[in-house]
Amino acid sequence: MKSEKGVHIESLLCALGALAGYACQANLRAQAQLKGLPETAAFQIVNTTNGKQYFFGDPLNNAVAGSQYSVWGLAGGAAQHAGAKEFPDINELFSHAASTVGGDQFGIPRIPENHKAGDTPINYLKALWPAMLPTVKLFCPTPVDWPILYSLAIQEAIDTAKNVIDPALAFKIVMESAIPMSKVDLANP
Repeated sequence: MKSEKGVHIESLLCALGALAGYACQANLRAQAQLKGLPETAAFQIVNTTNGKQYFFGDPLNNAVAGSQYSVWGLAGGAAQHAGAKEFPDINELFSHAASTVGGDQFGIPRIPENHKAGDTPINYLKALWPAMLPTVKLFCPTPVDWPILYSLAIQEAIDTAKNVIDPALAFKIVMESAIPMSKVDLANP
């Protein structure tokens, strides 16, 4: 993500979006286990012909976009504060993620070519989630705070980069990464 020119902001936003989206799922899994339930109790599981499974349901969607403290709420607030005037259609983002599950376009942000990240959200997630989780747990021992932690990092990135990338586009990159990565099975990506 970093070169001699500095941090590639699109890659950072993509990675943080992926981590924030998946943190919503990880939080719900941890909450279920604390209640003595199977870790997937909060989800509707979709199995695809390519042998993968994906997680859906209102609790997960609400964690991603259902409140002011969701990824959508915190990142969108930062984008608005940084000057964004237009926002993606949240229903269309969820619909696109659902309609591409199991296909080649699932989890590929629909972003102008000159603003593409250096890698895909799933690759950032596979590389960074296990590496970051021990540190995240030190700062946020309660899993409900994990999505908030990543969303606060997103806020900082959007604000810091507002003179480099349009905050509306920055927010779109985040959500195009967060929503599909909230659905993936990291044990079988």
